[in-house]
Amino acid sequence: MKDIQNKLLASVEKLFERKQFKSLKELLSTMEPADIAEVLAEKAPAERVFLFRLLPKDIAIEVFEFLEGAEREELLGSFTDTEVAAIIEEMSDDDRTALFDELPAKTVKKLLAHLSPEERKLANALLNYQADSAGRIMTPEFIDLKETMTASQALARIRATAAKKETIYTSFVVSPERKLKGTVHLEDLILASPDTPVTDFMDGLPVFVTTDTDQEEAAKTMSKYDLQTIPVVDRESRLVGILTFDDILDIVQEEATEDFERMAGISPVDESYLDAGIMTLTRKRLTWLLVCIVTQLFSSFILERYSFVLESVVALAFFIPLLIGTGGNTGTQAATLVIRGFTVGEIVREDLFRVISKEIVSGFLLGISLAVLASIRAWTMGTGYGVALTVAASVVGVVMLGNLVGAFLPFAAKKLNIDPAVMSGPFITTVVDILGLLLYFEVARRVLVLG
Repeated sequence: MKDIQNKLLASVEKLFERKQFKSLKELLSTMEPADIAEVLAEKAPAERVFLFRLLPKDIAIEVFEFLEGAEREELLGSFTDTEVAAIIEEMSDDDRTALFDELPAKTVKKLLAHLSPEERKLANALLNYQADSAGRIMTPEFIDLKETMTASQALARIRATAAKKETIYTSFVVSPERKLKGTVHLEDLILASPDTPVTDFMDGLPVFVTTDTDQEEAAKTMSKYDLQTIPVVDRESRLVGILTFDDILDIVQEEATEDFERMAGISPVDESYLDAGIMTLTRKRLTWLLVCIVTQLFSSFILERYSFVLESVVALAFFIPLLIGTGGNTGTQAATLVIRGFTVGEIVREDLFRVISKEIVSGFLLGISLAVLASIRAWTMGTGYGVALTVAASVVGVVMLGNLVGAFLPFAAKKLNIDPAVMSGPFITTVVDILGLLLYFEVARRVLVLG
């Protein structure tokens, strides 16, 4: 597949260089919108605009939806008002809302003015839902069926409205008050007798989310029940939209990216790496680094407080990097497992003591294994029995401590309504470093009878 894409890209380049624009237009018309978007993303702004104008209108709108925020904004800035109106009018409602979320409020206000009254009302309704909620990302382009319809009538409605809907594989049965009554799958409609009422074979207890449901929670619900489409209802149980699997894939990617960044001690970056400015990238990374610097001052105090231990047995200094590195790594591992458990719903707040117990036992077993290697290393260095025993005991303690801190902090974050992903990476490493040093020097002081 990659080879085919590279060949298409090479063909586009060749035709563009030779100014064979008619052939280029024909080639672009045969390509998948996602592939065209990749080609445009690699081009300079002027070339991108030119190539985009070669696309047929229906393909151009699909390609526009696949482009990233900065590239879309550049294209909008180069279009006439008529071209802008044509594009945003025909965009799917959920993709258009996502575009508006990326743009400055002043630009959004200008774009809304280009929409038809009906589309403007719809766009404003979606934008009024809370950010990161199911209402904000849903699409109202679904097929609704009346309770009184038969299978043949339902199929006739699908044929009449399918072109403008997000999906035809699942339809939704609603009451006269627009309240959700059930869902009907296309396969069941096709196989049913023409005169069979849809209520006879609909799912009368459909899984749904509300407009206020967090988008991550909606993704979990769809994954749990293995759904391709999930209905979205308002506070009065009226059906107002749907989420489809492509919406959920976007959510999963977005949430995974944010968690990954937070676990690395980076505030989420909205733009892609290459589009983000240097100052933005610096600011997003600086906060947690400053926190780590400040908290590491405690490490300096501990080293100063136990300087007499290092002066008495210099060999103890050789193993400080080993201990703090091992503790930080085990803490991050434990936090990653717990955060994943929270994310996929395997762990809830009430599981705190079970998780802590498992991590303490796991830490002990890991610590024993690592302590054997560390003590052998210390012995072969000629440090003596006392130092080897100190290192071994400290490794066990630090690993157990790392597991304990790594497992506990995500629960603490949940309790404080903070994203658990924040309590990982640099923060956990710093906390374990401080506690690990304190443990190491106390063990050394007692085992070697110092001070």
